Amino acid sequence: MNVQALVEAAQRPVIRRVLGLTAVLALIGAGAVTGSIAGTATAGPARVGVPVPSDQVPMIAQAALSCPSLTPARLAGQLMAESGFVPDATNERGGSGLAGLTDEVWEQWKPWVDAQRLDPEANVFALAHHMCDTVGRIRHEKVGGALWELALGAHRSGVDTVLARAAVPDDSAAYVNEVASYAAWYAARPDFATGGPADPPAQDPDVAPIPVPDEYVQLVRTAGEECAVVSGPKIAAQLMAASAFNRNRVGPGGAQGIAQFLPAVWNRYGQAGESPWDPAVAVLTLGRTMCALSAELSGLADDPYPVALAAFQWGPTAVRQAEGVPDAPAVRDFAQRVLGYTAYYARDTRLGTPAAPQPPAAGPTASAAATTSPSPVTTRSPAGNVAAPSPEQPDDAPAAPPPANPPADPPANTGPTQYQIKGYANKCIDAPKGADGVALQLWTCTGGASQKFTFENGTIRHKGFCMDLAWGESADGTRIQLAKCNGGWAQRFKVNGSQDLVNTELGKCVDVVDWNDANGAALQLWTCKGETNQKWWAS
Repeated sequence: MNVQALVEAAQRPVIRRVLGLTAVLALIGAGAVTGSIAGTATAGPARVGVPVPSDQVPMIAQAALSCPSLTPARLAGQLMAESGFVPDATNERGGSGLAGLTDEVWEQWKPWVDAQRLDPEANVFALAHHMCDTVGRIRHEKVGGALWELALGAHRSGVDTVLARAAVPDDSAAYVNEVASYAAWYAARPDFATGGPADPPAQDPDVAPIPVPDEYVQLVRTAGEECAVVSGPKIAAQLMAASAFNRNRVGPGGAQGIAQFLPAVWNRYGQAGESPWDPAVAVLTLGRTMCALSAELSGLADDPYPVALAAFQWGPTAVRQAEGVPDAPAVRDFAQRVLGYTAYYARDTRLGTPAAPQPPAAGPTASAAATTSPSPVTTRSPAGNVAAPSPEQPDDAPAAPPPANPPADPPANTGPTQYQIKGYANKCIDAPKGADGVALQLWTCTGGASQKFTFENGTIRHKGFCMDLAWGESADGTRIQLAKCNGGWAQRFKVNGSQDLVNTELGKCVDVVDWNDANGAALQLWTCKGETNQKWWAS
Protein backbone atom coordinates (compact mmCIF):
# COMPACT_ATOMS: atom_id res chain seq x y z
CA MET A 1 0.00 0.00 0.00
CA ASN A 2 1.28 3.47 -0.87
CA VAL A 3 2.55 5.47 2.13
CA GLN A 4 0.46 8.51 1.26
CA ALA A 5 -2.65 6.36 1.19
CA LEU A 6 -1.72 4.86 4.54
CA VAL A 7 -1.19 8.29 6.03
CA GLU A 8 -4.46 9.63 4.65
CA ALA A 9 -6.37 6.60 5.88
CA ALA A 10 -4.81 6.87 9.32
CA GLN A 11 -5.58 10.58 9.50
CA ARG A 12 -9.29 10.40 8.71
CA PRO A 13 -10.54 9.80 12.27
CA VAL A 14 -8.35 12.61 13.55
CA ILE A 15 -9.49 14.99 10.83
CA ARG A 16 -13.17 14.29 11.56
CA ARG A 17 -12.62 15.13 15.23
CA VAL A 18 -10.96 18.45 14.44
CA LEU A 19 -12.68 19.34 11.20
CA GLY A 20 -13.12 23.00 12.04
CA LEU A 21 -9.47 23.42 12.96
CA THR A 22 -8.13 21.64 9.92
CA ALA A 23 -10.34 23.64 7.59
CA VAL A 24 -8.81 26.81 8.96
CA LEU A 25 -5.33 25.33 8.73
CA ALA A 26 -5.95 24.31 5.14
CA LEU A 27 -6.91 27.86 4.23
CA ILE A 28 -3.82 29.21 5.95
CA GLY A 29 -1.61 26.52 4.45
CA ALA A 30 -2.83 27.30 0.94
CA GLY A 31 -1.17 30.67 1.18
CA ALA A 32 2.06 29.40 2.71
CA VAL A 33 5.16 29.81 0.63
CA THR A 34 7.65 26.96 0.52
CA GLY A 35 11.22 27.99 0.06
CA SER A 36 14.69 27.91 1.47
CA ILE A 37 16.18 30.91 3.18
CA ALA A 38 19.50 30.80 5.04
CA GLY A 39 19.38 27.04 5.00
CA THR A 40 15.90 26.69 6.52
CA ALA A 41 12.78 25.58 4.72
CA THR A 42 9.80 27.74 5.67
CA ALA A 43 7.31 25.55 7.49
CA GLY A 44 3.57 26.20 7.33
CA PRO A 45 1.13 25.68 10.20
CA ALA A 46 1.06 22.52 12.27
CA ARG A 47 -0.10 19.58 10.20
CA VAL A 48 -2.38 17.14 11.99
CA GLY A 49 -0.78 13.73 12.34
CA VAL A 50 -1.97 10.49 13.88
CA PRO A 51 -1.36 9.65 17.52
CA VAL A 52 1.87 7.76 18.03
CA PRO A 53 1.16 4.10 18.90
CA SER A 54 1.72 3.64 22.62
CA ASP A 55 4.39 0.99 22.13
CA GLN A 56 6.40 3.37 19.93
CA VAL A 57 6.39 6.35 22.32
CA PRO A 58 9.21 5.10 24.60
CA MET A 59 11.48 4.09 21.73
CA ILE A 60 11.01 7.47 20.01
CA ALA A 61 11.72 9.35 23.25
CA GLN A 62 14.86 7.29 23.85
CA ALA A 63 16.13 7.52 20.27
CA ALA A 64 15.65 11.30 20.30
CA LEU A 65 18.38 11.50 22.95
CA SER A 66 20.92 10.52 20.28
CA CYS A 67 21.86 14.16 19.69
CA PRO A 68 20.67 17.63 20.74
CA SER A 69 19.26 18.44 17.29
CA LEU A 70 16.63 15.73 17.68
CA THR A 71 13.55 15.92 19.86
CA PRO A 72 10.82 13.30 20.25
CA ALA A 73 8.43 15.57 18.36
CA ARG A 74 10.87 16.03 15.46
CA LEU A 75 11.52 12.31 15.21
CA ALA A 76 7.80 11.55 15.41
CA GLY A 77 7.14 14.12 12.68
CA GLN A 78 9.64 12.44 10.38
CA LEU A 79 8.24 8.97 11.07
CA MET A 80 4.75 10.29 10.37
CA ALA A 81 5.88 11.68 7.02
CA GLU A 82 7.72 8.49 6.11
CA SER A 83 5.24 5.80 7.12
CA GLY A 84 2.36 7.04 9.24
CA PHE A 85 3.84 4.73 11.93
CA VAL A 86 3.06 1.62 9.85
CA PRO A 87 5.93 -0.86 10.39
CA ASP A 88 5.76 -2.48 6.94
CA ALA A 89 5.09 0.65 4.88
CA THR A 90 6.89 1.28 1.58
CA ASN A 91 7.51 4.48 -0.34
CA GLU A 92 8.21 5.62 -3.88
CA ARG A 93 11.93 6.05 -3.18
CA GLY A 94 12.42 2.36 -2.52
CA GLY A 95 12.38 2.83 1.23
CA SER A 96 10.54 0.57 3.62
CA GLY A 97 9.74 0.11 7.27
CA LEU A 98 8.65 2.54 9.94
CA ALA A 99 11.45 4.99 9.06
CA GLY A 100 11.17 4.64 5.27
CA LEU A 101 14.90 3.93 4.94
CA THR A 102 16.43 2.60 1.77
CA ASP A 103 18.30 -0.69 2.03
CA GLU A 104 21.61 1.14 1.69
CA VAL A 105 20.91 3.51 4.58
CA TRP A 106 19.51 0.66 6.65
CA GLU A 107 22.63 -1.45 6.22
CA GLN A 108 24.79 1.49 7.28
CA TRP A 109 22.76 2.48 10.33
CA LYS A 110 20.96 -0.59 11.64
CA PRO A 111 21.61 -0.40 15.39
CA TRP A 112 22.66 -4.00 15.99
CA VAL A 113 24.09 -6.75 13.84
CA ASP A 114 21.04 -9.01 13.68
CA ALA A 115 18.43 -6.22 13.57
CA GLN A 116 15.41 -7.21 11.48
CA ARG A 117 14.60 -5.00 8.50
CA LEU A 118 11.05 -4.16 9.61
CA ASP A 119 11.61 -4.14 13.37
CA PRO A 120 10.02 -0.84 14.53
CA GLU A 121 12.53 -0.16 17.31
CA ALA A 122 15.52 -0.84 15.08
CA ASN A 123 14.08 1.44 12.40
CA VAL A 124 13.53 4.30 14.85
CA PHE A 125 17.08 4.11 16.18
CA ALA A 126 18.57 3.70 12.70
CA LEU A 127 16.80 6.87 11.54
CA ALA A 128 17.87 8.78 14.66
CA HIS A 129 21.53 7.77 14.27
CA HIS A 130 21.47 8.56 10.55
CA MET A 131 20.00 12.02 11.18
CA CYS A 132 22.49 12.78 13.97
CA ASP A 133 25.39 11.76 11.77
CA THR A 134 24.06 13.99 9.00
CA VAL A 135 23.74 16.90 11.43
CA GLY A 136 27.32 16.30 12.55
CA ARG A 137 28.65 16.31 9.00
CA ILE A 138 26.84 19.54 8.17
CA ARG A 139 28.01 21.18 11.39
CA HIS A 140 31.57 20.09 10.69
CA GLU A 141 31.48 21.88 7.33
CA LYS A 142 30.28 25.06 9.11
CA VAL A 143 27.17 25.46 6.97
CA GLY A 144 24.99 28.25 8.36
CA GLY A 145 21.32 27.76 9.03
CA ALA A 146 19.11 25.42 11.02
CA LEU A 147 20.94 22.10 11.26
CA TRP A 148 17.91 19.87 11.66
CA GLU A 149 16.15 21.30 8.61
CA LEU A 150 19.36 21.03 6.60
CA ALA A 151 19.73 17.41 7.70
CA LEU A 152 16.16 16.70 6.57
CA GLY A 153 17.04 18.17 3.20
CA ALA A 154 20.14 16.01 3.05
CA HIS A 155 18.08 12.94 3.94
CA ARG A 156 16.08 13.47 0.75
CA SER A 157 18.57 15.13 -1.61
CA GLY A 158 21.96 13.99 -0.30
CA VAL A 159 24.53 15.62 1.95
CA ASP A 160 26.72 16.77 -0.93
CA THR A 161 23.82 18.70 -2.45
CA VAL A 162 23.11 20.48 0.83
CA LEU A 163 26.79 21.30 1.36
CA ALA A 164 27.11 22.64 -2.17
CA ARG A 165 24.05 24.88 -1.82
CA ALA A 166 24.41 25.67 1.89
CA ALA A 167 20.63 25.55 1.96
CA VAL A 168 17.71 23.14 1.77
CA PRO A 169 17.51 22.01 -1.89
CA ASP A 170 14.35 22.91 -3.77
CA ASP A 171 13.50 19.29 -4.47
CA SER A 172 13.39 18.47 -0.75
CA ALA A 173 11.79 21.69 0.57
CA ALA A 174 8.28 20.23 0.49
CA TYR A 175 9.46 17.24 2.52
CA VAL A 176 11.19 19.47 5.07
CA ASN A 177 8.04 21.56 5.43
CA GLU A 178 5.91 18.45 5.83
CA VAL A 179 8.10 17.00 8.58
CA ALA A 180 8.44 20.35 10.38
CA SER A 181 4.67 20.84 10.29
CA TYR A 182 4.04 17.41 11.76
CA ALA A 183 6.74 18.05 14.38
CA ALA A 184 4.94 21.22 15.48
CA TRP A 185 1.77 19.18 16.00
CA TYR A 186 3.53 16.44 17.98
CA ALA A 187 5.32 19.01 20.15
CA ALA A 188 1.92 20.01 21.53
CA ARG A 189 0.85 16.43 22.19
CA PRO A 190 1.01 15.20 25.82
CA ASP A 191 3.38 12.37 24.88
CA PHE A 192 6.08 14.72 23.61
CA ALA A 193 5.36 18.15 25.10
CA THR A 194 8.58 19.85 26.21
CA GLY A 195 9.27 21.79 29.37
CA GLY A 196 7.86 21.14 32.82
CA PRO A 197 4.32 20.33 33.81
CA ALA A 198 1.69 23.02 33.47
CA ASP A 199 1.36 23.15 37.24
CA PRO A 200 4.10 22.54 39.81
CA PRO A 201 3.99 19.02 41.23
CA ALA A 202 2.03 18.99 44.46
CA GLN A 203 4.08 18.25 47.55
CA ASP A 204 3.12 16.40 50.68
CA PRO A 205 2.83 18.46 53.87
CA ASP A 206 5.97 18.79 55.95
CA VAL A 207 6.66 15.70 57.98
CA ALA A 208 9.39 14.97 60.48
CA PRO A 209 12.40 13.29 58.86
CA ILE A 210 13.11 9.65 59.61
CA PRO A 211 16.53 7.98 59.74
CA VAL A 212 17.84 6.55 56.50
CA PRO A 213 16.91 2.84 56.43
CA ASP A 214 19.98 0.66 56.84
CA GLU A 215 19.54 -0.91 53.41
CA TYR A 216 19.99 2.50 51.74
CA VAL A 217 22.86 3.92 53.79
CA GLN A 218 25.68 2.78 51.52
CA LEU A 219 23.79 3.83 48.38
CA VAL A 220 23.26 7.31 49.86
CA ARG A 221 26.93 7.58 50.84
CA THR A 222 28.08 6.54 47.37
CA ALA A 223 25.68 8.91 45.61
CA GLY A 224 26.88 11.72 47.86
CA GLU A 225 30.47 11.21 46.74
CA GLU A 226 29.67 11.80 43.06
CA CYS A 227 30.83 15.44 43.08
CA ALA A 228 31.57 18.28 45.47
CA VAL A 229 28.12 19.86 45.12
CA VAL A 230 26.25 16.91 46.60
CA SER A 231 26.74 14.99 49.83
CA GLY A 232 25.27 12.03 51.62
CA PRO A 233 23.07 14.25 53.82
CA LYS A 234 21.77 16.15 50.76
CA ILE A 235 20.89 12.94 48.94
CA ALA A 236 19.16 11.59 52.05
CA ALA A 237 17.25 14.85 52.46
CA GLN A 238 16.06 14.80 48.86
CA LEU A 239 14.89 11.19 49.15
CA MET A 240 13.05 12.05 52.36
CA ALA A 241 11.37 15.10 50.83
CA ALA A 242 10.45 13.21 47.67
CA SER A 243 9.19 9.87 48.98
CA ALA A 244 10.16 9.35 52.64
CA PHE A 245 12.25 6.44 51.29
CA ASN A 246 9.19 4.74 49.77
CA ARG A 247 10.49 2.75 46.83
CA ASN A 248 6.97 2.12 45.50
CA ARG A 249 5.65 5.66 45.47
CA VAL A 250 3.89 7.01 42.37
CA GLY A 251 3.99 10.80 42.59
CA PRO A 252 2.48 13.78 40.75
CA GLY A 253 3.22 14.00 37.05
CA GLY A 254 4.17 10.33 36.92
CA ALA A 255 7.13 10.69 39.30
CA GLN A 256 8.49 7.25 40.07
CA GLY A 257 10.05 5.37 42.95
CA ILE A 258 12.23 6.31 45.88
CA ALA A 259 13.80 9.35 44.15
CA GLN A 260 10.61 10.44 42.32
CA PHE A 261 12.17 10.76 38.88
CA LEU A 262 9.85 12.35 36.34
CA PRO A 263 9.82 10.26 33.13
CA ALA A 264 11.44 13.04 31.09
CA VAL A 265 14.25 13.47 33.63
CA TRP A 266 14.84 9.72 33.82
CA ASN A 267 14.91 9.44 30.02
CA ARG A 268 17.66 12.03 29.95
CA TYR A 269 19.82 11.01 32.89
CA GLY A 270 18.97 7.35 33.51
CA GLN A 271 20.59 4.39 31.81
CA ALA A 272 18.92 2.35 29.11
CA GLY A 273 17.58 -0.91 30.48
CA GLU A 274 17.51 0.27 34.09
CA SER A 275 14.51 1.30 36.15
CA PRO A 276 13.75 4.22 38.50
CA TRP A 277 11.80 1.72 40.60
CA ASP A 278 15.02 -0.05 41.60
CA PRO A 279 16.49 1.83 44.59
CA ALA A 280 19.98 0.47 43.90
CA VAL A 281 19.84 2.23 40.54
CA ALA A 282 17.70 5.25 41.37
CA VAL A 283 19.70 6.51 44.36
CA LEU A 284 23.02 6.39 42.49
CA THR A 285 21.42 7.99 39.43
CA LEU A 286 20.05 10.75 41.67
CA GLY A 287 23.59 11.67 42.72
CA ARG A 288 24.78 11.75 39.13
CA THR A 289 21.74 13.73 38.02
CA MET A 290 22.09 16.39 40.71
CA CYS A 291 25.79 16.80 39.85
CA ALA A 292 25.00 17.16 36.16
CA LEU A 293 22.13 19.60 36.73
CA SER A 294 24.21 21.71 39.10
CA ALA A 295 26.99 21.92 36.51
CA GLU A 296 24.64 22.62 33.60
CA LEU A 297 22.64 25.32 35.39
CA SER A 298 25.34 26.99 37.47
CA GLY A 299 25.13 30.23 35.51
CA LEU A 300 21.57 30.86 36.68
CA ALA A 301 22.34 31.46 40.37
CA ASP A 302 25.19 31.88 42.82
CA ASP A 303 24.20 28.60 44.46
CA PRO A 304 23.36 26.05 41.75
CA TYR A 305 21.90 23.43 44.09
CA PRO A 306 18.40 24.95 44.61
CA VAL A 307 18.24 25.50 40.84
CA ALA A 308 19.17 21.86 40.30
CA LEU A 309 16.42 20.82 42.74
CA ALA A 310 13.91 22.85 40.73
CA ALA A 311 15.15 21.31 37.48
CA PHE A 312 14.77 17.86 38.98
CA GLN A 313 11.12 18.70 39.74
CA TRP A 314 10.21 20.49 36.54
CA GLY A 315 12.91 19.50 34.07
CA PRO A 316 15.89 21.61 32.90
CA THR A 317 14.01 23.29 30.06
CA ALA A 318 11.42 24.86 32.36
CA VAL A 319 14.13 26.14 34.71
CA ARG A 320 16.08 27.70 31.85
CA GLN A 321 12.91 29.35 30.59
CA ALA A 322 12.33 30.77 34.08
CA GLU A 323 16.03 31.78 34.25
CA GLY A 324 16.29 30.20 37.67
CA VAL A 325 14.01 28.70 40.28
CA PRO A 326 10.41 29.14 39.06
CA ASP A 327 8.36 31.50 41.22
CA ALA A 328 6.01 28.78 42.44
CA PRO A 329 5.31 27.95 46.10
CA ALA A 330 5.57 24.18 45.56
CA VAL A 331 9.05 24.51 44.06
CA ARG A 332 10.30 26.83 46.80
CA ASP A 333 8.76 24.64 49.51
CA PHE A 334 10.44 21.52 48.17
CA ALA A 335 13.86 23.19 48.08
CA GLN A 336 13.39 24.56 51.60
CA ARG A 337 12.32 21.15 52.86
CA VAL A 338 15.40 19.49 51.34
CA LEU A 339 17.71 22.08 52.88
CA GLY A 340 15.98 21.70 56.25
CA TYR A 341 16.24 17.93 56.17
CA THR A 342 19.91 18.22 55.19
CA ALA A 343 20.71 19.70 58.59
CA TYR A 344 19.03 16.71 60.24
CA TYR A 345 20.90 14.12 58.16
CA ALA A 346 24.23 15.94 58.60
CA ARG A 347 24.16 14.64 62.18
CA ASP A 348 23.97 11.04 60.96
CA THR A 349 27.59 9.85 61.05
CA ARG A 350 26.70 6.90 58.79
CA LEU A 351 26.31 9.26 55.82
CA GLY A 352 29.75 10.86 55.71
CA THR A 353 30.79 14.50 55.84
CA PRO A 354 28.50 17.01 54.10
CA ALA A 355 29.95 18.85 51.13
CA ALA A 356 31.27 22.34 51.63
CA PRO A 357 29.51 25.10 49.67
CA GLN A 358 31.00 25.42 46.19
CA PRO A 359 31.12 28.80 44.40
CA PRO A 360 29.99 28.24 40.80
CA ALA A 361 33.03 29.83 39.16
CA ALA A 362 35.84 28.26 41.16
CA GLY A 363 37.45 24.88 41.61
CA PRO A 364 37.56 21.86 39.36
CA THR A 365 33.79 21.55 38.95
CA ALA A 366 33.22 25.09 37.69
CA SER A 367 31.11 25.27 34.59
CA ALA A 368 30.49 27.68 31.81
CA ALA A 369 27.47 29.93 31.90
CA ALA A 370 24.24 28.17 31.05
CA THR A 371 22.62 28.56 27.67
CA THR A 372 18.98 28.93 26.82
CA SER A 373 19.22 25.84 24.64
CA PRO A 374 17.63 22.69 26.09
CA SER A 375 20.78 20.73 25.30
CA PRO A 376 23.42 20.32 28.04
CA VAL A 377 26.07 23.00 28.32
CA THR A 378 29.74 22.17 28.41
CA THR A 379 32.14 22.71 31.28
CA ARG A 380 35.59 24.22 31.52
CA SER A 381 38.68 22.11 31.96
CA PRO A 382 39.54 21.36 35.60
CA ALA A 383 41.85 23.89 37.17
CA GLY A 384 45.40 23.07 38.09
CA ASN A 385 48.25 21.26 36.43
CA VAL A 386 48.04 17.78 34.99
CA ALA A 387 49.62 15.17 37.22
CA ALA A 388 52.48 13.22 35.69
CA PRO A 389 52.38 9.44 35.54
CA SER A 390 54.61 7.25 37.63
CA PRO A 391 58.12 7.11 36.15
CA GLU A 392 58.06 3.32 36.41
CA GLN A 393 55.42 3.15 33.63
CA PRO A 394 56.32 5.78 31.03
CA ASP A 395 54.47 4.08 28.17
CA ASP A 396 51.18 4.29 30.04
CA ALA A 397 51.25 8.05 30.47
CA PRO A 398 48.12 9.69 29.08
CA ALA A 399 48.70 12.65 26.81
CA ALA A 400 48.12 16.01 28.46
CA PRO A 401 45.66 18.52 27.01
CA PRO A 402 47.30 20.86 24.50
CA PRO A 403 47.49 23.94 26.80
CA ALA A 404 48.97 22.11 29.79
CA ASN A 405 52.63 22.04 30.76
CA PRO A 406 54.29 18.92 32.18
CA PRO A 407 54.16 19.07 36.00
CA ALA A 408 56.54 17.73 38.57
CA ASP A 409 56.51 14.03 39.37
CA PRO A 410 54.06 13.00 42.11
CA PRO A 411 55.37 11.40 45.29
CA ALA A 412 56.44 7.83 44.64
CA ASN A 413 54.15 6.39 47.30
CA THR A 414 50.85 7.87 46.11
CA GLY A 415 49.84 4.87 43.97
CA PRO A 416 48.42 5.13 40.44
CA THR A 417 47.36 8.66 39.56
CA GLN A 418 43.66 9.08 38.85
CA TYR A 419 42.68 11.04 35.77
CA GLN A 420 39.60 12.40 34.11
CA ILE A 421 39.55 11.69 30.37
CA LYS A 422 38.06 14.78 28.75
CA GLY A 423 37.28 15.26 25.09
CA TYR A 424 34.42 16.00 22.71
CA ALA A 425 32.23 18.96 23.79
CA ASN A 426 34.51 19.35 26.82
CA LYS A 427 32.78 16.39 28.42
CA CYS A 428 34.30 13.38 30.15
CA ILE A 429 34.32 9.63 29.74
CA ASP A 430 32.05 8.30 32.45
CA ALA A 431 31.29 4.86 33.91
CA PRO A 432 27.68 4.62 35.17
CA LYS A 433 28.92 1.98 37.61
CA GLY A 434 32.01 -0.13 38.11
CA ALA A 435 30.89 -3.53 36.83
CA ASP A 436 31.65 -6.03 34.11
CA GLY A 437 29.95 -5.20 30.81
CA VAL A 438 28.95 -1.62 31.66
CA ALA A 439 29.10 0.63 28.59
CA LEU A 440 31.20 3.78 28.93
CA GLN A 441 29.60 7.06 27.94
CA LEU A 442 30.06 10.80 27.51
CA TRP A 443 28.91 12.95 30.43
CA THR A 444 29.26 16.46 31.82
CA CYS A 445 32.52 16.57 33.80
CA THR A 446 31.70 16.49 37.50
CA GLY A 447 35.00 15.47 39.05
CA GLY A 448 33.15 12.55 40.60
CA ALA A 449 34.24 8.98 41.20
CA SER A 450 32.50 7.72 38.05
CA GLN A 451 34.98 9.73 35.95
CA LYS A 452 38.24 8.65 37.61
CA PHE A 453 40.56 6.36 35.63
CA THR A 454 44.09 5.07 36.09
CA PHE A 455 46.61 4.17 33.38
CA GLU A 456 48.34 0.90 34.35
CA ASN A 457 50.40 -1.57 32.32
CA GLY A 458 49.01 -0.42 29.00
CA THR A 459 45.40 -0.48 30.19
CA ILE A 460 42.91 2.15 31.37
CA ARG A 461 41.19 1.11 34.59
CA HIS A 462 38.18 2.14 36.65
CA LYS A 463 37.33 0.58 40.01
CA GLY A 464 39.29 -2.56 39.20
CA PHE A 465 37.85 -3.05 35.70
CA CYS A 466 39.53 -2.33 32.36
CA MET A 467 38.42 -0.33 29.34
CA ASP A 468 37.50 -3.04 26.85
CA LEU A 469 36.21 -3.75 23.34
CA ALA A 470 32.91 -5.59 23.74
CA TRP A 471 33.19 -9.28 22.88
CA GLY A 472 36.74 -8.73 21.66
CA GLU A 473 35.42 -7.31 18.38
CA SER A 474 37.61 -5.19 16.11
CA ALA A 475 35.04 -3.76 13.68
CA ASP A 476 34.07 -0.10 13.51
CA GLY A 477 31.09 0.41 15.81
CA THR A 478 32.27 -1.96 18.56
CA ARG A 479 31.03 -0.78 21.96
CA ILE A 480 33.53 0.60 24.48
CA GLN A 481 32.85 -0.87 27.90
CA LEU A 482 34.30 -1.97 31.22
CA ALA A 483 35.27 -5.61 31.69
CA LYS A 484 37.27 -7.76 34.05
CA CYS A 485 40.94 -7.18 33.35
CA ASN A 486 42.42 -10.11 31.43
CA GLY A 487 45.58 -8.73 29.83
CA GLY A 488 44.20 -9.26 26.32
CA TRP A 489 44.67 -7.07 23.25
CA ALA A 490 41.08 -5.77 23.46
CA GLN A 491 42.03 -3.93 26.67
CA ARG A 492 45.19 -2.20 25.42
CA PHE A 493 44.50 1.54 25.28
CA LYS A 494 46.46 4.77 25.58
CA VAL A 495 46.08 8.47 24.80
CA ASN A 496 48.78 9.31 22.27
CA GLY A 497 50.50 12.60 21.52
CA SER A 498 47.85 13.49 18.93
CA GLN A 499 45.15 13.24 21.62
CA ASP A 500 43.76 10.04 20.10
CA LEU A 501 42.53 7.45 22.59
CA VAL A 502 43.59 4.36 20.67
CA ASN A 503 43.56 0.64 21.04
CA THR A 504 47.27 0.07 20.61
CA GLU A 505 46.85 -3.31 18.92
CA LEU A 506 44.37 -2.15 16.27
CA GLY A 507 45.36 1.50 15.93
CA LYS A 508 41.67 2.47 16.01
CA CYS A 509 40.16 5.29 18.06
CA VAL A 510 37.57 5.69 20.78
CA ASP A 511 34.84 7.72 19.06
CA VAL A 512 31.65 9.47 20.24
CA VAL A 513 28.81 7.88 18.28
CA ASP A 514 27.14 10.18 15.74
CA TRP A 515 28.84 13.34 17.05
CA ASN A 516 26.32 13.24 19.90
CA ASP A 517 27.25 15.75 22.62
CA ALA A 518 24.35 14.92 24.95
CA ASN A 519 24.88 13.29 28.33
CA GLY A 520 24.82 9.52 27.92
CA ALA A 521 26.22 9.54 24.37
CA ALA A 522 27.67 6.14 23.54
CA LEU A 523 31.33 5.46 22.77
CA GLN A 524 32.51 3.12 20.03
CA LEU A 525 35.63 1.92 18.27
CA TRP A 526 36.17 3.62 14.90
CA THR A 527 38.85 4.12 12.31
CA CYS A 528 40.87 7.18 13.35
CA LYS A 529 39.84 10.21 11.29
CA GLY A 530 41.38 13.04 13.31
CA GLU A 531 37.92 14.48 14.01
CA THR A 532 36.98 16.29 17.21
CA ASN A 533 34.72 13.47 18.38
CA GLN A 534 37.85 11.29 18.59
CA LYS A 535 40.09 13.69 20.54
CA TRP A 536 40.79 13.12 24.25
CA TRP A 537 43.20 14.22 26.95
CA ALA A 538 43.75 13.20 30.54
CA SER A 539 43.68 15.69 33.40
